[in-house]
Amino acid sequence: MMRASSISMEGNTGSMHLHVRSLLRACAAVVAPVVVALGFATAAPAFAAATPAGTAITNTATATYSDGTNTYNSQSNTVTTTVQNAPSMTIAPPQGTPGNNTVSPGGTVTDNYTLTNTGNAAGYFQLSGALGTANGVTAGQGNFSTFVVNAGAGNQSLATVAAVNNYLATGNAGGPFLTAINGTIAINVTYTAQAGASGTITTNVTANVTQPAGSGTTLQTSTPNTVGQYNDTVVADARMDLQKIAAVGGSVLAPTVQYTVRGNNGGSRAMAAVFRSGLPAGSYGAACPSNVACGVVLTDKIPSYNATQLTLNTAPSWVTQPTGAVFIYSTDGTNWTNSTVGAVYVGVFIPASAITGSFGASNPGSSQGSVTAGQAQVAFTYTINGSTAFGAANANAITNVVNSIYADQSGFIEGPGITLQSVTNNASATTANTAPAVANANGALTGAAGVTSAASPSSTSVLNGPNGFPGAVGPTNTNDDYTAVSYTNGGTILSAVNGATVTVPAAAAAITIVNSIQNPANKDDTYNLTAATGPGLTALPAGWTVTFQSAGQAASGSCGAVVAGTAITSVCVPSGATQNYRTLYTPPAGATTFNSFAAYGDAVTATSVNDNTKNNVTLDEIFVGGYVKLVKTLGVAAGQPCATATVFTPGAANVNPGECVQYTVTYTNVAPAGGTNNITLNATSFVITEDGAASGGGGATAYTNNWAANSNGLYAVPVDSSGGTLGGYNPGPGAAGSSRFTDTVGPLNAGASGNCTFKVQIK
Repeated sequence: MMRASSISMEGNTGSMHLHVRSLLRACAAVVAPVVVALGFATAAPAFAAATPAGTAITNTATATYSDGTNTYNSQSNTVTTTVQNAPSMTIAPPQGTPGNNTVSPGGTVTDNYTLTNTGNAAGYFQLSGALGTANGVTAGQGNFSTFVVNAGAGNQSLATVAAVNNYLATGNAGGPFLTAINGTIAINVTYTAQAGASGTITTNVTANVTQPAGSGTTLQTSTPNTVGQYNDTVVADARMDLQKIAAVGGSVLAPTVQYTVRGNNGGSRAMAAVFRSGLPAGSYGAACPSNVACGVVLTDKIPSYNATQLTLNTAPSWVTQPTGAVFIYSTDGTNWTNSTVGAVYVGVFIPASAITGSFGASNPGSSQGSVTAGQAQVAFTYTINGSTAFGAANANAITNVVNSIYADQSGFIEGPGITLQSVTNNASATTANTAPAVANANGALTGAAGVTSAASPSSTSVLNGPNGFPGAVGPTNTNDDYTAVSYTNGGTILSAVNGATVTVPAAAAAITIVNSIQNPANKDDTYNLTAATGPGLTALPAGWTVTFQSAGQAASGSCGAVVAGTAITSVCVPSGATQNYRTLYTPPAGATTFNSFAAYGDAVTATSVNDNTKNNVTLDEIFVGGYVKLVKTLGVAAGQPCATATVFTPGAANVNPGECVQYTVTYTNVAPAGGTNNITLNATSFVITEDGAASGGGGATAYTNNWAANSNGLYAVPVDSSGGTLGGYNPGPGAAGSSRFTDTVGPLNAGASGNCTFKVQIK
């Protein structure tokens, strides 16, 4: 810096001004090389990740300059601003370019959606909009099943939008599942295409993301909602449509019933021949394995009246005969011949050579139970001798069903009662695999059609049992069969202590148990449903209610279609058919208390409307908070060390130093056992842990173990009565002296029990 003395103040004023101006120009020249740093970039690279929310952006300017000899530094004040939330997300596949899966009628499909947090802070996702309009199955002939959500804690199956949102917002130890920047979660939509589905089935997931407020940020939710979509194409396979018509004729003394059967491939693909050992003899074409009959089979069981088998009046005759097709007969539904003697079943065998012709192309317009004469690719008639017993003119006396066995283009054998795509179409398929399709009963798939006729008076019967097993037998009979469930309220109630109570929180989920009714009688029937506390069961706490819902059914016989979820008090079941229904146990608004290991629930009774003296009971048993009970006991060997102890006093209140204490842990699976085809609760991976220094529980269930500190640890290897694997010693590897061990029992079936004993010697 220039000294003041270097500037002369003498002389005339103008000369002084010129001198000063010259000097200032010289100073400007000296100071000119000044560099200023502003502390921020002037441009950002394209597609750079957003700056994280809460980031403090600080800015300080610095400068350097020189006087021609010396370099100087200067610095401005600092200014700060905080980056706010900028929530955004993507979903794949997006609605603009939806994904596409292929689904067959009756098939189950999962559409997989990936949600990505593209915002600048961790956030949690939520679904927006209602089920059926914005989420789940939104168009087409598909029945929504569940959302499968994976937010980083494994798959969770959730049935409603509210349940998904609650899980995402609170399921992470009571808080939300926060997804990091560029992190993803999966929300998958699982559904079942309806049996007669066609066209396109659309699913949607409509979601947003919320960034919680952080340091210097505010809560924001992304808008608008982001929509993902699948348009799944339904490709119908081959489908056997059948119709059966009955005409009563003859006289009162000699009645007859003439049945007409029509069949048609109403699917969109060619039918395939069934390859199965044991099919009746027929054409062995080039497409058939050696000495294995292959073709399509129609079976029709001749009805009975009051256990009296009705008989053929005349041999069947063709109305429309596929090339090479023949009539076949059976007395048992398994072994087939060309003789009508003793025939209980009338069948048609259509060889492979005819399938590629008559059934090679679809013939649309037909449906199960509706095939016109012009659509029929196969049709025949046969006549039986009707019943002459009293009441034989009952118009709804008997249901008679024609069934079919055929193969689809996916390589599976299909037919009524055979689970879709479960039996591989090859020569190793057995008679038992296809037995459900050879019966006088309506099956669950297309390929069966029934008709009622004036052939005999009706009989009335009912079987009411667990899901899929209406004829289940309990420990004693079909009136104490059971369905046992463990209630956890979404995993929040997972353990219980002997003698303690378990609290079910407010707003807990309802318990749904699916049961099955079968109508073994020869007339369609409706069964009224009632529920009351059953034998051996504990009444539900006050406020719990029991209602019934339909599990969904299609129209069949005299029974109309019912949409799944419809509130009901009765179930209509066609003759010979089985129909599921749901029993809902709904908690009150407030919390309720259950006793550990007690079986709660009701006996559900199905009573026939045709004959209200006929009913059948099934038991719903609910265990809240677990079903494997542990009971601890002890015995003291007075005056004896463990080396010589033989006699232990059970429950001794006192023990002296040097005496041996023997502990016994008795374990029991309290779920019901016995009978056949019941649904019960077996325990898997059952492991007991004994830790002499552990503590836990709370309130009335609090405990503190101190046998390790007051003894020399385990005296010897513990003993398990069920052969459990002992290990996990601490310290290890041997048992003696250990303060901890585990007993790995493995599976513990319902009703099973055992015990584990170990000894310690008190210091």
